[in-house]
Amino acid sequence: MEVVLVTLLTFLMAWGALAWVRPQGSIAGPAWLRGLGGLGGMGLALLGAVLLVLDWNGLLGAALAVWGCALALLAVWGGDLLWAGQRPLMAVTGGVALLGGGLGWWVGGQAELGVWAALSATGAAQALWLLRQPEALARLRWLQTHLKPWMVCLILAVLVRIPVPLWPEGFPLISLVQMGLIGLAALWWGYAQVGARIGLLFALAFGLGLGVELLGSQTGLPFGLYTYQGAPPPTVLGVPLIVPLGWFALVLSAHGLAGGRPWLTGLLVVAWDLGLEALMPAKGYWTWQDPHPLWYGAPLQNYLAWFAVGFVISWMYGRLGPALHRNRSFAWAYRLEALFIPVGLALFGLWPAALVCGLAMNLLAWSEYLWRYGGPGRMPMADGR
Repeated sequence: MEVVLVTLLTFLMAWGALAWVRPQGSIAGPAWLRGLGGLGGMGLALLGAVLLVLDWNGLLGAALAVWGCALALLAVWGGDLLWAGQRPLMAVTGGVALLGGGLGWWVGGQAELGVWAALSATGAAQALWLLRQPEALARLRWLQTHLKPWMVCLILAVLVRIPVPLWPEGFPLISLVQMGLIGLAALWWGYAQVGARIGLLFALAFGLGLGVELLGSQTGLPFGLYTYQGAPPPTVLGVPLIVPLGWFALVLSAHGLAGGRPWLTGLLVVAWDLGLEALMPAKGYWTWQDPHPLWYGAPLQNYLAWFAVGFVISWMYGRLGPALHRNRSFAWAYRLEALFIPVGLALFGLWPAALVCGLAMNLLAWSEYLWRYGGPGRMPMADGR
């Protein structure tokens, strides 16, 4: 109750303070401030999630996790516009944050509630400021016009991950819902590209993924010796449902990111598996029994097989649905995985996998932007642009 009361009071203080400040017509700051602010906010949220997992300080962890996400969204929405009004906004935000922090300390008698109040005041001031900016409102209208159903599915797939630090025992359910949403997004997006043919491609990719997993878990070929015994439901012929769904949806995203090049798609799915082989056995999805482990129990042949299966599915997508790599918008599904899988690995204490998988996935996922903005020359895109 104290948290609700303090949040409401800080919002009212921010609204009252901004009522005395006239909207500014300043030139917006550089666009990269939106991305930088978003990353900063998510970093704050990650720190809060770590505190929650370690059970070190619940209220402080919740404050950082909740308001870190909120500040990240505000930065992505209008970080450049916030920069344009930095002087009056900083004065209002700083004053309200100090008052809110003092109020939280006074009401609850604890520093953590003061931190919550300060962050709440900061978020409220920024949100109210942006709602008074015509450009920020225009961005909301643009988003409303251009937001497609498959994008909503991807956004929901991100949001359902938030409870993981607070509800670790719910990991199987959260993973199922998340992969189901990504699969639905893939079908929705694919239908817009190739029509009903996406249903055939889904059946082929799902069937191939299921087939190789059944063969692998029973014979050791092509991945190595492992078993799905004890895997959480639902399963298909003993294989967790999320596994063949992943072969369809994430390979489709990697295929678009790779510009339809099967060899690059293979590398992308191998980078993804570097994280999966640490995370999923730790959560009981499969168990490695191979006598020649290379990485978290998985042998070298596992990664060669992942490359081969990713190559084949990508080749199939290219042959039966060439439009699937001409529109690269669904590549964001892989990019989001590249950001969140390392975070999940870190939260569960799997730091080597978090570092290696994070570097591998993100270098491949963002290489186009790294070369375009930071490299010695611009890397050509798959369509030659």
